[in-house]
Amino acid sequence: MLSKLLLVVGILLVTFIVLALVVGYVISAPRYTGPVSDHFDGKAFFTPGAPSPKGLREVIGWQLNHERTQPWGAFHTDKPGPPPPAHVDGAAVRTTFINHSTVLLQFDGLNVLTDPIYDERVSPFQFAGPKRNRPPGIRFDDLPKIDVLLLSHNHWDHLEIGTVQKLCARDQPKVFCPLGVKAFLEQHGCRNVTELDWRQSAPITDSTTLHCVPAQHFSGRGIFDRNATLWAGYIIDSKAAGKLYFAGDSGYGPHFRAIGEQFGPLRLALIPIGAYKPNWFMSPVHCNPAEAVQIHQDVRSAQSVAIHFGTFPLADDGESEPVDDLQRALSQQNIPSDRFRALKAGEAVTF
Repeated sequence: MLSKLLLVVGILLVTFIVLALVVGYVISAPRYTGPVSDHFDGKAFFTPGAPSPKGLREVIGWQLNHERTQPWGAFHTDKPGPPPPAHVDGAAVRTTFINHSTVLLQFDGLNVLTDPIYDERVSPFQFAGPKRNRPPGIRFDDLPKIDVLLLSHNHWDHLEIGTVQKLCARDQPKVFCPLGVKAFLEQHGCRNVTELDWRQSAPITDSTTLHCVPAQHFSGRGIFDRNATLWAGYIIDSKAAGKLYFAGDSGYGPHFRAIGEQFGPLRLALIPIGAYKPNWFMSPVHCNPAEAVQIHQDVRSAQSVAIHFGTFPLADDGESEPVDDLQRALSQQNIPSDRFRALKAGEAVTF
């Protein structure tokens, strides 16, 4: 009897492992193939000189020993913000924080959207994974026609393919992504996609150029595509509006000072502040609020807006901790709080 039970358990375990491998393969994105570089070894991308992201053993250790001291509250039933204007002309930069790392930038007649996500979960499954804690700050149908879509990397909380497909079908925007991500987008029907390597540039219009800049992170959608595509930030260089920086997702590193030296001073920077606890696990790939303030200084930004907080409980920091810690860090550095703002979902500000 015992031997039969062990046999059944063994069969179930093997079946589970096989299914997990099949699912992990199916949801993995296509791998980039190209020449070796200072951040691509022919098989995987990496950030030169940076600490390696944690692996499966550390993930299990973190999951078994959470350090969250401030739990997230109940779902917020906030009303969406007012519909943004169809466009903003001239040198003014209207910045609307929608949720997570999704920001609408409007300037010189252009509408630029970063890492759009309108789904309920940042996961391959709608029955599991981090679930949103508040609705998007702007309804999808209230978004103006999007001219440019910026994608920083292919993680589920930054490349939500359902939202991207809807935008591509509705607006046919110019889509910019890091190396290797184009194949995945084209598999899902997106066209007009330009992929860039770090330090490459591409024209958006005759008066606006996009520069792809380094970040310190990793990539992957399944278990067979870890670091198979690149991650990046972007500098939007507009003759009318100046230089605007979308940092994407990144741990703190010397690349920020290099970006400031090459492109600064910047008019506006979108800088992540959340998903930073526990520090021993998150620091290679996410910056904490004090580091975000240092980034604000490193890139020589006149004005910064916080991203990557307040929507999905991705780490052990509580719902309000990123904003509270940001205010504390600004005070310690004697930086006025209006120089680095954490907007509410749906809130817009014009610089």
